[in-house]
Amino acid sequence: MTKCRVLFVVFLIALALSGTSAAISTDGVKSIGEWDENWSFGQVNGTGYDSNGPFGDKMVVFQGGSWYDEDPAVDAGETFTDNLSTVGPYLSGYDLKAIYARYDPVTDTLYGMATVYGLPGDLDGDGDPGFDPEQSDSLGANTTNGVNGIGPEEFFNIRLVQGTKNARISVQNNDWNVVDVGSTATNLTDADVTAANSFVGGPECTNCVYEIEIRNLRDSFNLTTEELMTVRVTSGAQDDQGPGGGLVGEDIAEIFITVPNPVINIEKATNGEDADNPTGPELNHGDDVTWTYEVTNEGDVPLENVVVTDDQGVIPVFQSGDTNDDDILDLNETWIYEVEATVDFDFCGQYANIADVVGFYGQIPVTDEDPSHYIVRCAPVIDIEKHTNGFDADFPQGPQIEVGETITWEYFVTNRGDVSLMNIVLVDDQIGIIPNSSIVSKSMNNDDILDVGETWTYVVTDTLEECTPLYKNIATVTGEDETGNVVTDDDPSHYHCQPVVPILTPVGILALISALGFMGIVTIRRRN
Repeated sequence: MTKCRVLFVVFLIALALSGTSAAISTDGVKSIGEWDENWSFGQVNGTGYDSNGPFGDKMVVFQGGSWYDEDPAVDAGETFTDNLSTVGPYLSGYDLKAIYARYDPVTDTLYGMATVYGLPGDLDGDGDPGFDPEQSDSLGANTTNGVNGIGPEEFFNIRLVQGTKNARISVQNNDWNVVDVGSTATNLTDADVTAANSFVGGPECTNCVYEIEIRNLRDSFNLTTEELMTVRVTSGAQDDQGPGGGLVGEDIAEIFITVPNPVINIEKATNGEDADNPTGPELNHGDDVTWTYEVTNEGDVPLENVVVTDDQGVIPVFQSGDTNDDDILDLNETWIYEVEATVDFDFCGQYANIADVVGFYGQIPVTDEDPSHYIVRCAPVIDIEKHTNGFDADFPQGPQIEVGETITWEYFVTNRGDVSLMNIVLVDDQIGIIPNSSIVSKSMNNDDILDVGETWTYVVTDTLEECTPLYKNIATVTGEDETGNVVTDDDPSHYHCQPVVPILTPVGILALISALGFMGIVTIRRRN
């Protein structure tokens, strides 16, 4: 296995994969598909929560010394046991229920959302977020996208903390400001933030939420893999460090996040053996061979669009492993692929192929590869094929070549066994030893060892000076393996020449007739 890990210059908990969710718009409304509880992956909720991860899109809430998947209702106030709904029958719109977050690495934007038990902006719980000085309700101004927002007496704070960097985003009166409160400044500004909430739907509003987006995070924080960051969310009235001081806040959530670390792993086996290194299992001609490919998500985020390929052209076929049939390689899932074949009767020696896998985390690919081997043991074998002017010409007559034309003999010497061969000697019975200087190519390397599967090509040329009606020569090659075993092979080749027939002139034709006539008279006289 050779991993290619992608070190992301991105941040945050949970990246819902691109294309699996609706686009997020910061308008204060939880639209269908915009925030999906099913995005959460690998997160341990409630009392089992580990502040070192894993993390999902839906975050747990820390309240009054306990962790909650969904924060309990009526646990507000300075002691976290009070109910800020002081007038009406409804819970406060600042009583947080759950918190979500999603980071888009393409736009470098963190989207956050909080669902609430009551009506956003309804601080006193009377079902009306309208202005009421005595009950601290107020109606904020409209945002540029037409959303009525958080009022003057209502506060929503988000802290981004990493080491000595501490940026506080305070949202009030449907406006916000960004302040560095750590010893090391960040580059975040008010222009990097958009926030909104909505009270559309009345006191039983189930789709009304607080939403925020924070852009350009890479300019301010260390966003390398597995770097830890803390996000603190304070909601309610002004928090103790917000402008104007005052109440602790109705809810305080502290979220620990790390940069996602996607990892994919592929393990390929041949007939049940891992066989990463030669020789692998020993097979014979015609034996069945089964390649198994196991693809596992060893990272901390799901992977989509998984594709497995093999460098030898076989096509791995998916067998099993997608436990929820969602076509997403979830955390710790292992998908199984297979290819079945038979060992080629023409093959000898060491076989190797490499499996490759790619999966996508959003728009970013992660890859891995793994080799596997088998061997077919054959006796050392050497092979020679001789050609004349491009023709194999094993049998007469071969190509026709005339006096004065060029003859080109090519000798192809190939190791078809499973061991390397040395001391290669090529002899032509009509020419003699063919020297190594006649070698024009060696298919693998330029050493003096004929490796398994390698072909050496020799070329010899001549000019036909005398017509030979039928010419034959035989090439013979020998080589030996490391143990001294000698192997040999030979191959014939042919060509022919058409003899030249003299062309008679008219005078010659008369002379020939006269000669034939004279011979006929002599023959008749002898018979008489």
